[in-house]
Amino acid sequence: MSKPTAVLFCPGRGAYGKDELGFVGRTLRPGPVADALAASDAARRAADRATLTEVDAADRFRPSYHLDGENAAELIYFGAMAHVEQLRERYEIVAVAGNSLGWYTALPASGALDPTAGWRLVATMARLQKLVKGGQVLTTTVGDDWRRNPALWVAVEATVHALQDRGDEFYCDHSIHLGGHAVLAGTEAAVQELLVRLPKVKVGEREFPFRLAGHGPFHTRLCNETSAQAATLLADLPIKMPQCHLIDGFGNVHSPWSADPRDLLYYTTHEQVTETYDFSASVRTAMREFQPDVLLCAGPGNSLRAPVGHCVLAEGWRGVHDKQALFAAGLIATE
Repeated sequence: MSKPTAVLFCPGRGAYGKDELGFVGRTLRPGPVADALAASDAARRAADRATLTEVDAADRFRPSYHLDGENAAELIYFGAMAHVEQLRERYEIVAVAGNSLGWYTALPASGALDPTAGWRLVATMARLQKLVKGGQVLTTTVGDDWRRNPALWVAVEATVHALQDRGDEFYCDHSIHLGGHAVLAGTEAAVQELLVRLPKVKVGEREFPFRLAGHGPFHTRLCNETSAQAATLLADLPIKMPQCHLIDGFGNVHSPWSADPRDLLYYTTHEQVTETYDFSASVRTAMREFQPDVLLCAGPGNSLRAPVGHCVLAEGWRGVHDKQALFAAGLIATE
């Protein structure tokens, strides 16, 4: 019996929370990903830091510890890579995409990097990004029905433009287009203003807007220096042609027959770092170009389930236009 086809989405920062404590240890199996984790543990031990295995196996979740940029990035990377190995047993993955940090996971998940080189990429970028001042704010333009509220979208855009008009001290911009959510990023002054000025919205039990703990001003021009350093430090990153299609943060497809590794490396250390990451575009490309049986969201956690769902409803994919029908149709899978 053939496996259902899937486009795989790898999660970004924020995917590893208290409910995911121990996820890496529970999910990991012997193989190349485990070997990469061993390399990470050895490097951390040599630097007199707690190993990632120890961080994941802690007896309790401590936000200041587990959400620290360098810890969080590797926890999510290794958790996602371990989960992908299991998902391959049940699905035929025809394309891979990611959200923000998830792009770095998408590269080895597609075969464009080996798992150890993927860890090097993740660890390097986490270290560089930690030095950038500023932060991210998550807000939403959808309600409980997961459909966009045009008035909320207009209010978000007006807030961003108003702060941009105040000069560099209040610089902010769209960091990630995340389905019906908007991730905004900017200077510390801009973050404080965004939290005050953005509309207050409650969806389910979650109240928006809120600051994303431990996050820097990713995917904005505030990361230009990070990009320059990454281009130098990762110039020898052994990227090769992927073994399946890759969808980047512009929604562009890099095929296993024509992808240029030089372009993938340039994108990874330049545009992916400094320009808005359009996760919504990658989901639209997945639906329109590949028509998979399911849109598959890798762990840790299920942070991508709602944003992917927002995109399905906005597209009306497979004739699905409401939240209840979306769940009944089984178009999104997390296991």
